[in-house]
This record gives sequence, C-alpha cells and structure tokens, in this order.
Amino acid sequence: MKHRHGMALVAAFATLLATMPLASIFASWLWLFNAIVAIAAVVGAATAVRALHGPAGVQVLAGMAALLLVLTWRFPSGHEIAWLIPSADTFRHFTDLLQASGEQIRNSAVPVPNLEGLLLLATAGIGLVAVLVDLAAVGIRRPALAGLPMLALYSVPVAVLPKGLSFIYFAFACAGFLWLLVSDSVDRVRRFGRRFSGEGRDVDVWEPSPLSAAGRRLGVVAVVVAIVLPLAVPAMTPMLLSRFGPEGNPNGSGGNGGNADTLDMNALLEDNLKLDDPFEMLVVHTNDPDPYYLRIGVAEQVDEDGFHSQLPEGLGVPFSQPLPNRFPTAPVATVGTYTAQIEIKALSVRLAPAYSVLVGLQGLDGSWTLDMNTDEVYSQGMSINHSVYTADYTRLAFAPDDLRKAGPISPTDTGARALTAVPYSDYVASVVSGLISGKGNEYDRVLALYDYFSSDNGFRYSLVTTEGNSGSAIVDFLENKKGFCVQYAAALAWLVRQAGYPARVAFGYTRGTQVQDGVYSMSSQNLHAWTEVYFPDFGWVPFDATPGTSVPGSTRTIWAPDVEKTGQGQNTSAPPVQATGAPQTVDPGAGGNTNSGGSDNGGLSISINPWYVVAGALVLLLLVLLAAPSVQRRVRRRRRLASSGGLIALTPPPPGSEYLVTDPDAMTAVQRDAHNAWAELLDTMIDYGVLVDPAETPRGTVGRLAATPQLSISGRAPTAVLGRAEERARYAPSPIRVVNLDDAVREARRAFAEDASRWQQFTAWLFPRSVLLHWRLSWYGFLARSVRRVARTRDALLLVEFRERRRGN
Repeated sequence: MKHRHGMALVAAFATLLATMPLASIFASWLWLFNAIVAIAAVVGAATAVRALHGPAGVQVLAGMAALLLVLTWRFPSGHEIAWLIPSADTFRHFTDLLQASGEQIRNSAVPVPNLEGLLLLATAGIGLVAVLVDLAAVGIRRPALAGLPMLALYSVPVAVLPKGLSFIYFAFACAGFLWLLVSDSVDRVRRFGRRFSGEGRDVDVWEPSPLSAAGRRLGVVAVVVAIVLPLAVPAMTPMLLSRFGPEGNPNGSGGNGGNADTLDMNALLEDNLKLDDPFEMLVVHTNDPDPYYLRIGVAEQVDEDGFHSQLPEGLGVPFSQPLPNRFPTAPVATVGTYTAQIEIKALSVRLAPAYSVLVGLQGLDGSWTLDMNTDEVYSQGMSINHSVYTADYTRLAFAPDDLRKAGPISPTDTGARALTAVPYSDYVASVVSGLISGKGNEYDRVLALYDYFSSDNGFRYSLVTTEGNSGSAIVDFLENKKGFCVQYAAALAWLVRQAGYPARVAFGYTRGTQVQDGVYSMSSQNLHAWTEVYFPDFGWVPFDATPGTSVPGSTRTIWAPDVEKTGQGQNTSAPPVQATGAPQTVDPGAGGNTNSGGSDNGGLSISINPWYVVAGALVLLLLVLLAAPSVQRRVRRRRRLASSGGLIALTPPPPGSEYLVTDPDAMTAVQRDAHNAWAELLDTMIDYGVLVDPAETPRGTVGRLAATPQLSISGRAPTAVLGRAEERARYAPSPIRVVNLDDAVREARRAFAEDASRWQQFTAWLFPRSVLLHWRLSWYGFLARSVRRVARTRDALLLVEFRERRRGN
C-alpha cells in the first residue's frame, strides 16, 4: 500500500489543476484557498485510512468527514463545537447559504464577487471531486475514471462564460489528467517488474516503447486538435448567469431584431453594491472639471419584471471613420469638449464605458463600434476588461426653459414611439394621471414625476428590497417605496412611458472618488442607474431620481435637481444658451479644454495596452520554443567537431586518409573525435527516421546502412569511414585518425537528405528527433529521480513512525 501514497499526491495536484477554470468565474482568489484546504484535507484523510489498510469505502467516508470539517471551519454559523465540529445550527446555516446561492446564480454576473453562498457551493463541489478522483485513481486504481469528475469541474465555466473558456485553462485541466494517467502507468510498471524488448534486451523503466510513443503522439495531436478546432467554429455565447431579451428590437437600434445577449443590470448593480469590501473597477483621467456619469449602456426592453438591456446586434459606426452628427437640433449650451483616458480594472462586458456625447475614441481595435440609437460602444465578441482607451466627448447643458419648448413626437418617428410602450397597470395609470394633472408640457410633466420620488412621499433608499404580491416589480416598488438606484430609475422610466413619452434606463458609474486632480477612481460602490427621457429636437436627457446623499459620487444638474433639495444641487450652474443654430463650445473656465485631441497639463499619459505586451511576449516565447530544438542541434553538432587534427604535423593528406595513432597523448583525443563523429551519425539517422539499435556494432550499422534505401549511394563511403574510426576507437589497442573526419560527417548528412522528402528535411532541420528524444529521456529521468526521492522520504518517515510505535509499546 505504500507505493499508492505517491499516486495520492498526484491525484491531489491533478484535482487542483482541474479547478483552474473556476478562476474565470470568481473576481478574486479566495475560492482557490478554500479549494487547496479542501483537497488537502480530503486526500490527507483518505491517505491516513489507506496507511491503516482501510477499504475504499472507509477512505471515501474519511474524505467526506474531512470535507465537512473544512466547510464548518470556512463557513461557520457561530455555534460550532471547538470551531470544527458542526452542530445543528451549522447545517441550518449551510442550508440557508445553499438556498441563497441559487438566487445568486440567477442574478450574478461574471466575474462574481466573494458571495458566501457561491463560495460554499464551489468549495463543497471541489471537495467532492477530490473524493471521487482519489477513489478512482488510488482507491480502485482506475485513474481514467477520474476524468469524469474533473470534466464536471471544467464544464461549469464552459457553460457560464459568454465567450467560452480560454485554452490555457483547458491546458491546465488536460495536464492534470495526463499527469495522473502517466503516473499510474509508471507505478504499474514499477510494481510489475522490469521490462524486456522483443529481442530479449533489458529495457529501463523510463525508456519509451514504440507503442507508448505512438500513444503519446496521439494524445498530443488530440489535445492540439481540441484547442485549435474550436477556433474555426463560429462563436456561440451560452450564458447561464444572464437573461435574454424579448424577440425583436422595436426601436430599431439593433438591426434585424432577434435575441441578443443581455447584461443583467439588476444583478450587476445589486451584487456589487452589497459587497462588504468594494473593489476598484476602473480609473478615469480627464480634463473635465465637473464630469457627469460614465455611461455603459441602456435598458430599453420592458416587461412586468422591469427593464432589460439588449446588446446591439447590427453593424454600428466604426471609430475609424468620422461619427455622424448626433447633437441636438434645438439650441443647447455646449459646456465643453474634453478628453478622458479610461483604464478598465475589473469589468467583463462587451460594452465600453464612455461619457456623452462621444465624438471620438482611440485605443480600441476595429471590433468596437458605436450604436447610433443608444450611444453604446460595443463589440460583437470582445470584453472590455483590462482595456485602456481614450475618449473625446462633448458635455451638454439643457436649460429648463428650453426643454419646456420641446415639441411633440413626430408621427413618423416609430423608434421613439416604440419606447413609450409599457405593460398597463391601473395603479400606475392613476399615479401618473394625478401627478401630471395641470402640467402643460413634457418637461413639467417629467419633472413632476421626478419629484414624486422624494422622502416627503415616503420613498427611501435601501439595498434590501421588499417583494410584493402585485405581480409587477415596478408596482411593488411604488407601493413599498423602498429600493435602490435600479428601482428608482426603472420606476421613473415606467411612469414617463405611462405618461406617453419615450424613456429608458441608463446604467454605468457615478463620478466616483477623486484621488487627485483630474483622476477619478470608480469602484463597485459607484455602479449606478438613472433614467433618460427623450425630448424631440433635444435628444435623450438624463434624470437621476435616486436620492443623491445615498449614492457615493452622485451629482445633479440644473434641469434635474436633487429631489431632496429642489432647486439646488451639486451642479446647478449652466453656461448661457446659444440663441440659434448648432451647438457651440463655451469655455467653462478653469480646467476647461476645447481641444478634443489634446490633454490637460500632462494629466493624460500615453499608455500601451498591457495585453499587447503580453501577446507580444507570448509570440516571442513561442518562436523561441519553436527554434530551440534546431538551435540545440546545431550547437551539439559544432561541439562535436574534430579537435585532434593538429596532433600530427604532416602535409594535409587526401580526404579519408587514415593514420594509426600510437602516441598515448594523442590516442584520447582521436578516440573522442571518433566517438563524437559516430554520435553525430547516429543523431542524423534518428533525425531522418532511420532505425538506431544501441546493441548493434559499428560494422553492423554500416552494413545495414549500405542496404537501406534511406541512404543514397554517395553516403556509403563516408559512413564506412566513420564506422571504421568508431570500431578502432572502441575495440583496437591503437585508434586511427581519419583526416577530414568532419567532411565525412557532412557528406553522410547530405546523403541522408538527398533521398528524404521535403517534409523529412524540414523536420530534421527545425524539429530534429534526436534533440526531442534527448529532452524526453531527460524528463523521464527527472521524473524517475523525483519518484525515488519521494519514495525514500516516505519510507524514512514511515520507518521513524514504526520505530516510535515500537518504542511506545
């Protein structure tokens, strides 16, 4: 049973490698610490039972018990016995966490934060996989069966991630499984005894057989095909943690309609706003002295549960060409045109945060485009995470008196009219009719609905919402009057639509925390949602009904002051409005900058996308790895050049001339040259796929080469010379020195290449088999030495334990 302890360690490491794909789901590495502790506890308990010769069933029970202790320690209820022994309260706590994990799975967006329910579920799942892998690989000695629970771990992120899983994580999981299989095969050979070839020759444990070599080649080819083949398949985006919008796209912003991937706005904001430890999501450098909210996207689709965001489906306007004019046709004050450098730290969506109105963007590749209807910067297949880009934008100011002059919606504007649709509710209709009664224009009506969400009317901000029984999330909020920014924004948009005006919900970030002049840090606490209302000739105008004192980094405008401080706000000053014509730039004063392409006193810095550096380093590393076998082959060939030519001072004889060497000082150098030349010939044979038999004499090898079609006739003479030199160096009292021995080696190599195919010549040059075989044998030797060291250490520890037991008895 002792020899199975090493396999238990391999099974533990293989399980840990199989968990690496989960790194793409969680936002931090706390899950990995839990996984290491759980795997170590499970494998340690099972190994202890095996040391006592316990059966496989007892090993499983011991592993499960160890896992329970780990879960009790990592997820305590506060009523445990000695911090490790679970009580009834512990199991009730586990039940509550698992029930909460179901809701978290439905509402969480990837990457998920450290939610206790999801961490418990992940730790328990990894521990159970460790139990099954240890049972299959060690308990019943069927390591191939361990691939099933390992595959279950891999399938979770594959099903969850919208863009699939990186091949790097597949390589981790594959390496763990192959390591498990190879270790078991080596262990079986070691327990069985020594191997012998078909000719009766003794074979070392680590010497590869042709069958195993073919199996390894097939394994490598299968892994490469599994990685490369999906790259040629059109991408699919299964996403279990997100929802899908309804059929079609009524406002025409998405192109041809149909289902499109959606971002669960409610889950993204709610999960992150409730975190006890906020994390930084992005950093903005801007020369705007008074920036507004950083916008990610909008939610225009609505049903009884609220508003849902739908990613654009059609072709947008690429930033490689000038953007069409999207400024209001009505007279609007242009506060200024500014520049912002945005560095994404932790935001895995296919939308790029930007300020309005965006006029230019640099730093993102050609896959990012602008949707003209929603002003969303989106990509069909790339995430914005870890990107650094620069956005030029123009900030507008809407005067209340001008908004009151907005006309009705044009009958031909079907897109705007579609955004007035909302599920009918008698309760909502009565609330809206009472609020807008006596108001004569769109702005006054929207402002009346906006002011309704004040604390004077019973509304209060809370991250803990109360569910109602009306069947509508919006009606429940209007009745309970308790919620956070998503409820406020969605409710105002719903009421505005009920009043007959287009409205939608925008989501993004508040101003954030100003860490220094022109630099703002935006964390998970700064995620926010607000309402955008459409005014003809003015476009989409933002209204934030959430109480400003409850939202970090909140700001207000003169046309939508804080509902708690009517007529006041953090941003109540506006520049004079131009009387007529298109919008014009007005100098906002200190810190302003109307040059959209410049920077403010060096506040912006030119940065290189770190992913480009990583990609370049990976390409360089790949090129080095591809060239390494060929380089080592050339270095080895150069080192084997004959160095004994100057030992005999004679007139240079004809090539191939041989001289008997009797000088003891010269014999060693001549023998070394003959051995090196013969070794070079054998490596050349291996490179071109000619069989090499280490038990064959030089004369036998030369005779076989003379009859093989793989060596042209021109190579028979030089191989005969090399054979005689090696034969004399091995067996004769006095070796012979061959003049121009290096020329004989080069002629033999050219002779092999003459009758070889182009593919054989290419592989012999770039991927010489002799070098790859040398690396393989060196790796096998390293594994053999490592296994022997582990075995010696294990035996020494067991011997010490045995002596201690005897001494104790």
